[in-house]
Amino acid sequence: MGDASIKSSPSLADLPVDELAAYGGELGLAVDSRTPRGELLRLIRERHELLLELDREAMLDVVVWARMPVRQSAGKELLAKHIAGITKLRFDGLSEHGLKTLARLRGAAFSAGDDRSSIERKLRRQVGFWTRVQQKRRSVVGGFLSRVVEGTKREGEYRFLPESEEGQSLKDTIEDVGVVGGIAQKLRGAADHYVHEKLDEIEKRIDRKLDEIDGRLSEWRDREISNRLRIVKITLIATILVAIISLGYDYLKSRSGSTAPVPGFVGPASQPVEGVQGSGSPR
Repeated sequence: MGDASIKSSPSLADLPVDELAAYGGELGLAVDSRTPRGELLRLIRERHELLLELDREAMLDVVVWARMPVRQSAGKELLAKHIAGITKLRFDGLSEHGLKTLARLRGAAFSAGDDRSSIERKLRRQVGFWTRVQQKRRSVVGGFLSRVVEGTKREGEYRFLPESEEGQSLKDTIEDVGVVGGIAQKLRGAADHYVHEKLDEIEKRIDRKLDEIDGRLSEWRDREISNRLRIVKITLIATILVAIISLGYDYLKSRSGSTAPVPGFVGPASQPVEGVQGSGSPR
């Protein structure tokens, strides 16, 4: 049976590309407005089919494990949006059913015979090395600051957000708790909902900016390494050429030195014959 919260696919064809990209992002897809329209529609429809196959209880296991604030009656699309924002790479406490659901939502291919450790390795392998280092750094710094500011606290039992009281009108609420209390309760519920939405948006914007910064730093680092390797290669080639020229020069010098006459050397033709007195020489 399909989930009622999933939008009808035929209506997606009428949406602009930017709205399609935004909707795909809410479903946990890594797309943007530069993605071709046909590719956006294909990915969104594939995600719809996947959400229809997934067990909603397993998706709830994932958000409870990550301690994401959701209502127990949340639809699959909303659960997928929250799951897309999970960056944890330690899967302790997550049920096996929830782990497989998380892997399918992240696109990590696994077979029915894969054990838990194999699926966890595939999920970690999807994240780049520098992203894992940064997440580890954030976890260490966040844990240290939390211990310093708040002290050591045990996590309490997870609780879902309270369900909205749509069945109870403002009149009934006023009759139960009074005029001021009823209005305050309604306003508080609307304000909490608004604040949660804005906090989620701010968090996602911060994550996007951090990802952009990491991407730029990685690009700069790769370019710097490439330039340094190019300089090392040019230096090595120049050193080899200088060494070859020096060896050639030494070889030519040694060859020319071996054929030149040695000063003070008298050849055989100029040697005096024994018994014959040379002119001007004493006997």
